Amino acid sequence: MKKVILIKVLAVAVCFGVVIKSDLRVSEAINESQRLIETAYKAGGKDKSIYHFEKARAYRDISVLLASEMEEVGSKIFAIKSMNSASKSIEGSQTLDTLEITEPKKEGQTLNIDPKSLLSALEKLREDKAFNCAPKELAYTEAYYDAINYELSKDKPNSSLLQSLYNSYLSYYLIVKDKVDIAKKASLECYVGKVQLVSVPEAKEEPVETEKVSEAVTEETKKRVEEPLLVRARIHFDFNKAEIKKEYMPLLNEVVKILKENPKISIRIEGYTDDIGSKAYNEKLALRRAMAVKDYLVRQGIDAQRIEVVGFGKERFIAENNTSIGRLTNRRAEFIVIQVPSE
Repeated sequence: MKKVILIKVLAVAVCFGVVIKSDLRVSEAINESQRLIETAYKAGGKDKSIYHFEKARAYRDISVLLASEMEEVGSKIFAIKSMNSASKSIEGSQTLDTLEITEPKKEGQTLNIDPKSLLSALEKLREDKAFNCAPKELAYTEAYYDAINYELSKDKPNSSLLQSLYNSYLSYYLIVKDKVDIAKKASLECYVGKVQLVSVPEAKEEPVETEKVSEAVTEETKKRVEEPLLVRARIHFDFNKAEIKKEYMPLLNEVVKILKENPKISIRIEGYTDDIGSKAYNEKLALRRAMAVKDYLVRQGIDAQRIEVVGFGKERFIAENNTSIGRLTNRRAEFIVIQVPSE
């Protein structure tokens, strides 16, 4: 069986540096993350991996929060994080996510938020079996820690947003710590492990027909989670350019992280243009845009053999070319992640 994951990163060129907000469609990424959370729930992800299921919900909440702050790139980054976590819950992953750290900019330090201290506290919780005793709250704590790191990575962090993220982090952190302390003092099963009892041989039973029913349910679940998982985001190029702008690096870095976590993914990057200019020139420009994305991924450690690129130029328009907005929409690159074989 193959699980198909489709990720599209639409790279749209900008005329005279003007960004059309209505074309960004941040809501698409948020809606898709919610759809995938619902898919994960139906597939039993909440029971198979509560840590990843709850982290998917936490990342979705953060995506919505950032969207309300008009933070387009950040909202899409956390929507992608949400979808990745939901996918892990469907698979039943029991592996903790990697905790990363960002060196804060000068302005972020004025709030006395030290990411190194937050990271150290989280690592201690993990060592103290928080994954077993408080997986939901641990997931939320780590999600808000990631959001704090994202905000601190900016040249000019939003102080009020950063304070809000920190308050949420601290709230969940204290809940996790309390649960772990209680489990430790009471020697709860989540902390000490299951009590080993003397085993008694059980009488053998004849196979029953319910085994066939279980197989049927399993097959139905497989069919349900095979549907494509769509992830949409947009980065923007200057007019007649193919260079990736600095502000969109975090978005591509999140895609890089997903590719590294899923080494069997194969990728195709397609470049497009509008109808202005010659066919030959536009084909070259479309290919340059696709190659810019590929080159960036390769520099970040993704094997070039996993990536194919193509430039379509003046083909496959998705909007009319008789308006500036239509032409803006057509100047894009589609970053497509195709089949992921399951184990």
